[in-house]
Amino acid sequence: MASPAEELRAAAKLMRERAEAATAGPWTAWVMGSEGYLVLRAGGTVRERGRNRVGRFGLKDWDGDKADAEYVASMHPLVALAVADWLDIEAGILEKGLPDPGAGWAEARAVARAYLGEGQS
Repeated sequence: MASPAEELRAAAKLMRERAEAATAGPWTAWVMGSEGYLVLRAGGTVRERGRNRVGRFGLKDWDGDKADAEYVASMHPLVALAVADWLDIEAGILEKGLPDPGAGWAEARAVARAYLGEGQS
């Protein structure tokens, strides 16, 4: 079984790998009218033959597609990289046995476990 610090580092590593492989952020949600929503690289246009397209939402109801597109756009790779940095900081605190001023390692571990699909403990 992995230690809490190892869980944090594993999640941070996976976040970085996925974020670095994804379309560069930031992203934005763009309405396509009756066809739903696109998530695009911020500043990108639909006419650029997909180079800036990240995802398309148009299979649910209007409000559900809008909510999904806006959420995905807000969680672009730069956000994942910032979270990964935080997880590594908290792992370092745990590894050094330092007191955590805000008990941040517990919250970081919950994020790491959720990201790794392990739920919370």
